[in-house]
This record gives sequence, C-alpha cells and structure tokens, in this order.
Amino acid sequence: MEEDFKKALESTLGRKYIDSIVEQVMDSPARFDDLYALTEHEEEKIAWRATWACEKLSILAPSLLISKREELMQRAMQCPHGGIRRLLLNTLLHLPVPKPINVAFLDFCLNGMLSPAETVAGQAVCMKLAYAICLKEPELMGELEAYLENMEPEYYTAAVQCARNNILKKIRK
Repeated sequence: MEEDFKKALESTLGRKYIDSIVEQVMDSPARFDDLYALTEHEEEKIAWRATWACEKLSILAPSLLISKREELMQRAMQCPHGGIRRLLLNTLLHLPVPKPINVAFLDFCLNGMLSPAETVAGQAVCMKLAYAICLKEPELMGELEAYLENMEPEYYTAAVQCARNNILKKIRK
C-alpha cells in the first residue's frame, strides 16, 4: 500500500494528484499510516509531497493527525527544509493546541516569527501558532504582544507585517 503512494508521489505531481491521494485516505483512513510514513522518506521530493497531503488532511480529517501532534512539533523544530517545515507548521495550525502547552514549541514559534532565516510563510505561520498557543495560556499573551510590538516592520515583508497587524488587532480586542 505504501508503495502505491510512493509511486504517485515520485511522478510529476500537481494539486489534483495530491487531492486524489487525500481522497484515497479519506475513503480508507487505514491507509493514513502508509502516507504518513512517507513524510519521512529519504527522498526529499517524496517527503515534501507526502507532507503536503497530510497538511490537507489536517483540514479535512484532523482526527487522523491528533496522535501525531507532539511528533509533528518535534519534527518542525528540527526540520532543515523550509518547505517541509512550513507544511508541518501549517498542519499543526489546523490541530487543536494541547494542554499543557509545549513550551519548547512556543519558543520555537516566537523565534521563528522573528527570524530572517525563516521563510516568509514560515514566519507568518509561526506567528499564528504562537497566538493560538497563547489563547490556551492567556498569561503568555502579553509576552506575545510585546514581541509583535517590538518587531521593526521595515525589516519584514508585507505578508509578515499583515499577519503581525492582524494578530495585534485580535489581541487588543
């Protein structure tokens, strides 16, 4: 079964093919583990595409990924590939925040949202994750607000500035 997904992920692939893989897993959730195993494949292209499919599944069937939440956090913090890391972070954004919160992951998100080494999309999703975590631990919201207020907007892209401004508006409501 895993081999079927691997073959599909190796070939030229667009959104419609990823959607087809997602549909197969939705129709047969028992196949999820086969797909998930490919997110750690040694061939980067396969791992990236499998992670993309899992990110879509996190929206449609988050229950498939709940048990993987802590593992996904660890993987996101250790992932050297910006595209795969962004997909892991987006996947986590679609899952409920655990209680107690993972403090190391919150620190990772706070650092990631400010890091010029992080992709623009990565910075924005780190910001959104930090906000989601702080909603679970309201006493941390002031710290997040201080981080966001102290960001020098001119050093960040319009997309990151927009995410920052939107989160600050939510905090100040």
